[in-house]
Formats: sequence, C-alpha cells, structure tokens
Amino acid sequence: MEIEQIYSQFLDSKSNEYKEKHKGMEKLFSASSAGHCYKKHMFKITGASEKQIEARSQRIMRLGTLVHQDFEDAIKYYINNNTDKFATSSDGSGTGEPTQFYTRVDGKQDKVFFIEHRIHIPEYNIVGHLDFAVADKNSKDVYVYDYKTAASYKWSLKFGRKYKDKNPNFNYEMQLSTYLLGLQKHFEEIDFQAESIQMSIIWYNKDTSRMREEKIQLEYIDMAINYWEELNQWRDSIEKENPELDNHDIVNLTIPRFKEVGVPFQDWECNYCPYEHICK
Repeated sequence: MEIEQIYSQFLDSKSNEYKEKHKGMEKLFSASSAGHCYKKHMFKITGASEKQIEARSQRIMRLGTLVHQDFEDAIKYYINNNTDKFATSSDGSGTGEPTQFYTRVDGKQDKVFFIEHRIHIPEYNIVGHLDFAVADKNSKDVYVYDYKTAASYKWSLKFGRKYKDKNPNFNYEMQLSTYLLGLQKHFEEIDFQAESIQMSIIWYNKDTSRMREEKIQLEYIDMAINYWEELNQWRDSIEKENPELDNHDIVNLTIPRFKEVGVPFQDWECNYCPYEHICK
C-alpha cells in the first residue's frame, strides 16, 4: 500500500474540514497571520486562489496541530483532575465544544480557563482562536499562552548563542497580543477586571522534545494595534474599488509588490506565500 499517498489524502481531507469549519469568515483577517505581509491578507479576503501546499509541508504543519491537541487535552485533564470545575460554556463558534471552564474554591468562582477559544475583534475585522488563557478572579491576573513548535535550527535561532537570529520578526508576539485584545472583550461577560497581564509562548522542539516558556513584553500590544489599523486602511482602499471584496486583480493594482511598506515586511515571506504565483 502507498502509505505516504494515503496520508496525503487524509491531510487533504483535514484541510477541507478546516475550510468547512471556517465558512462565513472568508472576509475576516486571521489573528494567526498577525505581522504577515499586508498583501497576503488582502489576497485571502478577496478569494484569490492559493497554490497547492506540498505534501511535506502538510506533514510538518500536521505535527504542530498534533502537539497543540496534546497540550489542549493536557490542560483539560488538569482541570478535570485538579480543580473543582462547576460549569462550562462554548464560544458560540458553532462547534458545540466547551471552550470556557469555570472553577471555584470554597463555593466562590476562582478561575476561568479559556481553551481554543474563539476571539472576534469587529473593529479590526479579525477572527481567531487563542490556545490557552487563564483569568484568576482572586489575584486579578490574566495569563495568555500560545503554543509553537520548532525544528532544531529555528530553536537555535531563538534560544541559541552561536546562531542567534540577528534579524528577528515579531509575528508571534503580535499574534499573542491580538489574542489578548480579543480575550479582553470577554472580561465583562465573566465579571472580570485584570490588574496584571502576562503573555507567554510555549515552545516545543520537534527534534528533541525540549520545551521552553518565553515571556512576551506587553509593548507588543501597541505594535499589534498599529499593524491591524494599517492593514484595515489597505482594506478600506481595496473596498472602495471593489465593494464585494471578490477581485484579487484590484489588490495587485492597489498594492504593488515591493513598493509599499509591509509588502512584504521581509523578503523570505514570498518563498512561503500561497499567493506568490499571482502577486505582481
């Protein structure tokens, strides 16, 4: 049997499931693409055709998905076995799966856990799902986490001394900050006011299984806000010419490649962009 081919077909089916799950969100920006090339976002929301993802790239992304799922299951295991969980609720995304878990101590609400929780920021046309967050009602602290997998080379650029990345981008920091911005919209629902905020990326080395927590500075929140505001200015410009946002040719005419700031932010982005074949 051609196991590799069978696995590729399976991953194609998972990709189709993902697209089906996100139907109706095509005109919204993805929080997970914070910091990416502005033009890439605009191609996506105007329905431009993506080039086929190579099978090897699909397998690499699948590994990240599986690690995420394990972390999600681990947190749920912790909640079920180490806390007094008394209620759950969903995020309204239609999956029916609970994404908020409420715990209590001495009969009083103690913490609210958010797991794979959908965030929606209408003023910036953003939708996404944060990995994990905790709102502590006693200490008034909020902790927001994002999970990232990395192979050894990328790990060495992030944490090594000899090969420290000399030209880092801050996409992951802005992504995490975007999740925080979206999460804050839920605080009123749970009667919570944060006095302290902590953001962290949990890194998992796919080659060695080492893990590290990277604390993220709150200054990236303002960077994320500026990024989304500028992106929406481009959206407004495109929408004036194409109100239905269904013509990617307008994107090429309005935002010429390499001639605007953020198009792209870094040259290497084009090598991994699903719209590189139509970008001019």
